[in-house]
Amino acid sequence: MKASNMFKLGAAVIALATTTASVATVLVVRAAGPSAKLYPRGKALPDSAKIQLQSGDSVMLLKPDGTRTLRGPGTFALASTGAPANAANRRARFSALRSGAVRLNPSPWNLDVTQSGKLCVATANTLNLWRPEAESAIQMTVKGSGVEHTIDWPAGKDTVAWPASLPVTSGAEYQLSQPESGDSARVTFVTVTNPPSDPIGTAQTLIANGCENQLDVLVEASPSAD
Repeated sequence: MKASNMFKLGAAVIALATTTASVATVLVVRAAGPSAKLYPRGKALPDSAKIQLQSGDSVMLLKPDGTRTLRGPGTFALASTGAPANAANRRARFSALRSGAVRLNPSPWNLDVTQSGKLCVATANTLNLWRPEAESAIQMTVKGSGVEHTIDWPAGKDTVAWPASLPVTSGAEYQLSQPESGDSARVTFVTVTNPPSDPIGTAQTLIANGCENQLDVLVEASPSAD
């Protein structure tokens, strides 16, 4: 290869690397209003993008530094840390779950025994069950895969280990019930291999596998970048 061609190739590689490094991914995690269909959950946007919202629109974004919530009408520059492009517009947070009224699950990888749905599992041998109220001792029955196991959950503990005798495999479905209260939930496992360690990558994995409850935990634990 000629020296001039090698120089051009090297310059192109450097330019590509610079461009890639300068584009930060922003992920839509919640949307409501007339424009919600344009910003579905999981939609990835470059940090250089702008979002146009109508009156009644609200969009929550997950960025590398936390969440940012936008409310229309107006045009918003995602890279901006100040006011939106249209100064007449206002931003607002989805603040219901941030109020402290509901105790939050400390990890998106815990199995919340009050929530039904799909559960993404990154490491089967460290799976924990979590409950929002830990004042009293309870018994919990777990049924599925042709087996049944009763857990004695001590007072004061909000997490206990998943029973080692119950298989944690993709597609395995379990019903969790508390005989005393009658509360129950049904979960279906989705095993995840080599999950990303960053919040945006984790969110994309949870969305792709339909693990909506865990996504909500991840989002609510993220700092607000507003």
